Amino acid sequence: MREKKKRAVRRPPAGGRTEPQAPLFDQQTAPIPKQPRRKAGEMQQMVLPLGAVGMEPLDAPAESRERPRRGAKKHKDEPARRRQMTRGEMRRRRRRRRWLAFFFVVFLMAVGFILSVTVLFKVKHIVVENLDKTTPANTGIYTEDAILGALAVPMEENLFGFSAGEKQAAMELQLPYLEVIKVRRRLPDTVVVQVAPATEAWCAKTSAGWVILSDGLKVLKVQTDQPADLPVITGLGVNTPTPGRYLSMPTKEQSEQISDLMHQLYNAGLAESCTRIDMGLGTDAYFVYEGRVKVLLGTFNNLDYKVSVATLLLKNESGEYLDASDRGTLDVSSQLDDSIHRFTFAPGSFEQEESEAPPPDESAASSGAAASSEAASGSQPASSAPASDPAQSSSASTSEPASEPGQSAAPAE
Repeated sequence: MREKKKRAVRRPPAGGRTEPQAPLFDQQTAPIPKQPRRKAGEMQQMVLPLGAVGMEPLDAPAESRERPRRGAKKHKDEPARRRQMTRGEMRRRRRRRRWLAFFFVVFLMAVGFILSVTVLFKVKHIVVENLDKTTPANTGIYTEDAILGALAVPMEENLFGFSAGEKQAAMELQLPYLEVIKVRRRLPDTVVVQVAPATEAWCAKTSAGWVILSDGLKVLKVQTDQPADLPVITGLGVNTPTPGRYLSMPTKEQSEQISDLMHQLYNAGLAESCTRIDMGLGTDAYFVYEGRVKVLLGTFNNLDYKVSVATLLLKNESGEYLDASDRGTLDVSSQLDDSIHRFTFAPGSFEQEESEAPPPDESAASSGAAASSEAASGSQPASSAPASDPAQSSSASTSEPASEPGQSAAPAE
């Protein structure tokens, strides 16, 4: 027999005292050693105790991390892995979705347009009304049948099958005695024609003849002889007039001047009493009030203030200025500075001669230019118009002095 090896027996030292033994190592209760701090870019290494919760058994086969070769068949039980999309692919996908949405919207619009033209929005009603949408409409010298005939929109036609602007322009030429014509669509099946009648208010001499104008200076008709009961506008230089169109001037400045003057006269309530207006080529404008007072305006600077002063003196609501029997020339064209306006009145008669050539009226322009130049030079007021006799001329120079600044500033409030 093989001899047994002798084991070294550790005997206790003499005295009976034994040394303490170190505790046995238990991997379940042993603390996890503290890991050193890793540096930037360095992988972290973790040490877990054996038998920790969630760890796979030691005999479990490790999964292969190798990338499968191209063309290799996948196992049936192996789950499919989704490849992460790159930014370029995501950008292309968003762009593709936007284009698809755009084409879809265009397709819907095309389908809606085709349906609206072929099936929907048929004209079933045509209404003629006033500008404030009230009925029956005031059509002036025309009837509603004449207006509908000029509109020329048959029933059951598509509501969007014609141009409202073109219809409106054609109706203005066919119906010049309508001041305003508006063609509107009212969904789903109505065409609305809004009208306002025009009245004969002014006349002007042109190369084509005498032009009859409305309140808004719309050409109503052209005739050879002068109308006897309409006030005259001279010094315009009108282009070839067309009935149904508004008065056309050679320059934009002249158009703005006549529009501004008419607007001020109508607002002040003087237009209905004017018997003559002369533009004076923009420097010597004047108008005649009730055929007895010639009001010199000069240039068109501060026109609103000049008209307000003339309104205060002519209407004379306070009873301190001109009476209904006064005749003469009222000059409101002189201005001393920005705050003081000077006006003078010269009693006496004045002449109104109508020239054959429209721009300018020779007699009116010459008299207006003489009056404005003498008033600006500070001469006597009586020299602005020819007096009927010397006695009236001498009395005018003393009885009507220049007004004080306080009086001239009253109409501006």
